[in-house]
Parts: sequence; C-alpha cells; structure tokens
Amino acid sequence: MKHWPLALLGLTDLFEGMNAIGHAAYRIGLRRVHHAGVPVISVGNIAFGGTGKTPLVAALARVLLAAGARPAILTRGYGRREKQPVLVQGGENATWERVGDEPALLARALPEVPIVVDADRVRGAATAIREAAATHLILDDGFQHWRLGRDLDIVVVEASDPFGAKAPRREHPDALGRADAIVLSRAANLTEARAAMAVLGAYAPDAIFIATSLAARAVWRDGARQGPDALRDVKVSAMAGIGSPEGFVHTLGDIGAIVADMRFFPDHHRYARAEVEALLAEAAADGAIVATTAKDAVKLPADLAARVAWVDVEAVAVMGSLEELLAPVLHEQRSTAQPQLES
Repeated sequence: MKHWPLALLGLTDLFEGMNAIGHAAYRIGLRRVHHAGVPVISVGNIAFGGTGKTPLVAALARVLLAAGARPAILTRGYGRREKQPVLVQGGENATWERVGDEPALLARALPEVPIVVDADRVRGAATAIREAAATHLILDDGFQHWRLGRDLDIVVVEASDPFGAKAPRREHPDALGRADAIVLSRAANLTEARAAMAVLGAYAPDAIFIATSLAARAVWRDGARQGPDALRDVKVSAMAGIGSPEGFVHTLGDIGAIVADMRFFPDHHRYARAEVEALLAEAAADGAIVATTAKDAVKLPADLAARVAWVDVEAVAVMGSLEELLAPVLHEQRSTAQPQLES
C-alpha cells in the first residue's frame, strides 16, 4: 500500500472544499456547461492515486468499438513535456514526452481509437468530433471537470478501499450521489465487491454498480507479444511507477511469475537510463529479469525496452457487465438539436 504522510492527509478537507465550490458554480449557473452533441462518458474518481481508471477507459472503448461506435478519448496528458493540443490517430508518434504516459499507453493498446490530448476538454471534444468523426467521447479523469457536459458519469472506486482512505480525497463520498455508475475496481472476489457496494449504496442509491478485476491480456518479452503465461515460473524483479504498484505484483503472481524483488517509484515516474541499467544489472546478477507495467514501459529508453518484460492488462467485469454500464449511451435516441461546442 502507498502510505501518504499524515500531514498530507489533511489536504483532503482543502480539496473537498475547493471541488464543492467549483461544482456549485456550475450547478447554480455561474459557469456554463458546454454540450458536445454526442454522448460523453466521464470516467473519474473521488480520490487521488491509482484506482484503475486507465484499464477501464480502454475496456469501455473496446465495448463501444464492438457495438459499431466510433469512440474517441479525451485526456489532458498529465506529465507530458509538450503543451500544445495533440490528436493521435493510428497510435503514431504517441511518445510519452508528447502526450503523457497514460495516453501513450492507450494509443499503443488502441491504435484504432483517436486520442485528443488537450487540457481544454471542450476544445478537445470539438476536435474529436470535427477531425475524427467521433460518435462517443470518453472523458478520462472527468468527474471533477464540469465544463464539458456528460451523459454518463462513471466513478471508479477501489473495492478494497471504498472511501479512498489510502490517499487524500478530491471529493467527499457524498459526491457519489452524482454518479450514474460506480465501478468497484481490483475486486479480489465477489464478497469484497458486495461489501464495498453495501457501504457505498447509501451515498449512491440510484447508481449502477459493477465490479472489475485486472487480468493479463499479454506479456511483451524480448520485444515480442506473447501469451499471458510467458512469465510462468520465471524469476522477476518487479519495477513500477504507478499509483497502486501492489496491484501489479498481484498480477505477476496471478500469471505465475516468481517475484524476487520489488522496486517502486512515484506515480508517473520518469526513468533515467542509469537507473534502468542498474536494475537490469541487479536482476541479471540474481538470475532474474525486470518486469514492469504497460504504463512504465512507454517511458523506457528505446534501446533498453526490449530487455524489460511488460504486462498488458485489461479490466474484466466480475459482477455485472461493461455492456450494462454503457447501455444508456448505446441505446438512447439522441436529439439532433443538441447545442454544439465552440472550437
């Protein structure tokens, strides 16, 4: 578990208060909500740290594609070095420096889905519709972004930590009353999922609840895509710079890897060549290989990346279904008189 200093936990009240004021400004009409004219699906959370939003965004995009829709993902591209808006199509030129680590990961996993990287989500929505003919927009990390109207508000909550006690919260659990759906991520089993649902139900009595877990889709090793059992009985040194690195260790265990060492870094960590080379050398001396996450892999020096194994994971529903989650925006008949976004 990632432990925040107790002093930092006191920031919860500050963040909750700021977001309550921000939401009130939109609710009472002091600030304008812009509507896209196509369904907008927001995926967010009420706590800082990793709750599993990115695998869910990818999974929802795949469901929309399978239904014949043309989804696009809107993201601000946290941590990128370039600041101008970027439209990524076909996964090309989606380096983490240009778009951010999570958008780079999504572009690699979903080359058929356009990704608009723009801190101005309203402008990004207009870009996706105008230049990529998007029929559905997935607003990544959007629960506290009220300027762009949404048709479906999905909040991701870690099943083992339903009240976000591991890190400062952005909003009080009362905010869950705005959610149309709550996804209980990283559910160890149905008992844990149902327990989380029981305590959160009082805050979101009208929300749809589903639970997901992370499953390995594939392992990339020696620069080639292999099956998820490619690390079975292989001794590995786990390297991760994500919000919840323990989840990655659990995934390695699920696919049969032997975890001999763990090196955790802050979320969105930028890897220096020297530290990757040192980790590779230490692992080799111990008869192990370095294994990391897809989010970390996009930030590795290109000539070292093939020497590091990485695991491609997906969010899989274990209670309810993703199709059920998206039913309101897949089946509703939308008016052709929706107001359009300014570009």
